[in-house]
Amino acid sequence: MKLDTVLGDFFLTFGKDLHIEANHALLRLGDFAKNLYLIKAGAVRICVRDPEGSDISVQFFFEGEVVSSLESLVSGCPSELEIITMEACHLCVLDRDTVQAQILSKPILQTQLLALTQLRLADYIKLYTSAISQTPTERYLGMLSTQPDRLARIPMHVLAGYLGVTPVHLSRIRRKLKASADKTGI
Repeated sequence: MKLDTVLGDFFLTFGKDLHIEANHALLRLGDFAKNLYLIKAGAVRICVRDPEGSDISVQFFFEGEVVSSLESLVSGCPSELEIITMEACHLCVLDRDTVQAQILSKPILQTQLLALTQLRLADYIKLYTSAISQTPTERYLGMLSTQPDRLARIPMHVLAGYLGVTPVHLSRIRRKLKASADKTGI
């Protein structure tokens, strides 16, 4: 959700600036989400832990987007997600208490937070269905065609986990696609 909205103004009015380095956990598995983050600069990912303890990214966020474990923030339950910076980030941070207090006086904020949650749900459904119906190569090509600038900012080992392959397999996919493009002159 781009923030040319009441929520965006809310971040500018009540948010606090935070500069953070790459590979920093904004939220760890089992912690309670206490903040919403507006990304002014940088890139962030949401991931889950598999049974072996490896993280698997499920969503990526970039400039102008809001990230949080909305499920934890809204319900007050421990987060089942981790939020990790992929790049050094400049964030605007809103704490949960401020958000909840303002929702009472500005119901449109609740509407916009609901829209944010609905967008997140749609992304999860897309991830789930594409993981079932598409090969990793097809998913990679889809990202390459729709989000090439963003794709270039995602570390290869993180992207491999997102696609459900090893970094070596992703390298093979990329090499095969490049060879195919070279043959066709694309």
